[in-house]
Amino acid sequence: MCGRIDAHDPAGVNNLISVLDVVIPADRYPPRYNVAPGATLATVCYKVGYEVADMQWGIVPHWAKPGQFERPLINARAETIHEKPSFRKLIARTRVIVPVNGFYEWRRTEGSRATFYFHSATQDALALAGIYQISHDGKMQCCLITTDANQVMRPVHDRMPALIAQDAMQDWLHSNDTHVIDALMKPAGDDSIAAIKVSNYVNNAHNEGAKCIEPV
Repeated sequence: MCGRIDAHDPAGVNNLISVLDVVIPADRYPPRYNVAPGATLATVCYKVGYEVADMQWGIVPHWAKPGQFERPLINARAETIHEKPSFRKLIARTRVIVPVNGFYEWRRTEGSRATFYFHSATQDALALAGIYQISHDGKMQCCLITTDANQVMRPVHDRMPALIAQDAMQDWLHSNDTHVIDALMKPAGDDSIAAIKVSNYVNNAHNEGAKCIEPV
């Protein structure tokens, strides 16, 4: 799963998405090290062209009855995304990239848990794959896609975000070929990400700043 992300370096993020000829304005999205579900994310989607859009992290399906979902859906499993009523139309029509500098995950053992920060091993940012919808009240909402963990991620968690390579962003955002879409929802290569053990400071979603990603 993916339940917390880091977006503290606008320059690194913009360098990653420069191939789409879009820019996320730094003054519109101040640096954040500890972004939790429910927050507004800077995303890139495709309509008539590529564009930056504000999206709330978490979707409530249009068909849901009031109170049916205690919490919005923040992750969708790649393996079942074409089958689930909440996601199958979205994966076919409205896919999104959430560019970030990294994400956090927790390794749970009996009686304790350790916090890890994952980032690109080769670049300053990562492109997380997602889907989005427009809610009944007109808000754009997104959900991140997860897949099996790679060898770097597996010692911490058995799931990881689906990562879109820079040269595959255009295909992800507007390809109509299901085979192409499915091929991109696979575990990232083992040499694509690196892990850092960090303190439990990040566990509190109200905590911010560079301390969130400091190694311990």
